[in-house]
Amino acid sequence: MNSRHATTALTWYLVALFLIPSRLIFAPLGESGTPAQCLTLALGVLWVGSRLASLRAPRPPADPTRRFMLVFVAAILASYIAAGIRPIAGVEQRSADAGVLMVLGWLGLLLFTSENITTMRDLQTLMRRAVAMAGAVATLGLAQFVTGMLFINYVQLPGLTTNVPLFAVSDRGGLNRPPGTAIHPIEFGSLLTMILPIALHLAMTDRSRTLLRRWYPVGVIAVAIPIAISRSAILSALVVLVVLLPTWSTRVRRRAYLIIIALVGALFVTIPGLIGTITRLFTGISGDSSAQSRTDSYHIAFEFISRNPIVGRGFMTFLPAYRILDNQYLGLLIDAGILGLTSYLLLLASGIYTAVRIRRNSSNADIRGIAQAFAASIASAAASFALFDAFSFPMAGGTLMFVMGLTGALARITWMNRDTVTVRYGNGARKRRVAP
Repeated sequence: MNSRHATTALTWYLVALFLIPSRLIFAPLGESGTPAQCLTLALGVLWVGSRLASLRAPRPPADPTRRFMLVFVAAILASYIAAGIRPIAGVEQRSADAGVLMVLGWLGLLLFTSENITTMRDLQTLMRRAVAMAGAVATLGLAQFVTGMLFINYVQLPGLTTNVPLFAVSDRGGLNRPPGTAIHPIEFGSLLTMILPIALHLAMTDRSRTLLRRWYPVGVIAVAIPIAISRSAILSALVVLVVLLPTWSTRVRRRAYLIIIALVGALFVTIPGLIGTITRLFTGISGDSSAQSRTDSYHIAFEFISRNPIVGRGFMTFLPAYRILDNQYLGLLIDAGILGLTSYLLLLASGIYTAVRIRRNSSNADIRGIAQAFAASIASAAASFALFDAFSFPMAGGTLMFVMGLTGALARITWMNRDTVTVRYGNGARKRRVAP
């Protein structure tokens, strides 16, 4: 498929993922019926078609991300078979079916993105559009925080129905917790931290655009992350800084430290109680009910794990009605066993490794910055998934697979253009040498 057409298709996916409230679904498809999920399956079909149409075209070496994604899918299918050969409740079977469709959609999204985005111009276009849409979601979150109104409850689209009941803005410590277009504030904070490093890279390098267009998404995302009042969001934001800061110059790091201090001070002054509430999420963890629920779940979890430790009891069959674990890795160990958890960890590690390898092998400052941003994005997701059941929320997993697909696309582009890579911002173009 033409790279420009693939960019258009992925833009529609981003619209469905970020801008359509994830509580809206196509009813006949049940849990798998979010517009974004349906588009991932369609992208997978398009990938198969594009592969069949270019069987004789030269192929770049397969990157480890795609290989480990296939291994992960195989582990999920093994757990699905294990669920099918045991007595299983109807509600568990439906959840398992939805889980397999979700993973197949992720596979289609990753393969389609990594193989059909073949120019730096299209890659950067998708980065800009993802950042713009995340900025819009963060802006909505700020409006929800200030007014206490969700606004998305009034959104109704033809053909879509509500998957979860209408709800109000939740609170913690007397402060509103906005979800944006996500189902929960935890997912809201997680997806914003995944986009934050990409937004930072574009703000510092995409100088053909105005300061407002470059820095507004960064500013609104930076404010929206703490008002989610979520441990996972704060931890993920710290991971982003740990990955990015060492790669910046001393001058840029000093400015970043000053901006962070100014942001914390501004939040302390303008939102009384916010900094104290966030601090207590960590200092008062021993008395926090959500933290106690996580630790109390361990003995229950390991009882289930011991029954089928290799392939698990069936992907997505340990339902929230049984126990909310708030730890996706623990849930994956129950559902898909050692094979499922190990393959998923290897998938995350391969995404980070691919991005780091691109950075090390390239002498192009723009390529190096993009690769580091992708590494920070995947690392932030890996950290946050330890603190909530990420696979139960469609936006978190979809955002991660989109970024991993972009990472694979960047690897493919640098391989195809081993001599030079054209980096375009606006109407200008620059050619830089790239190490083979």
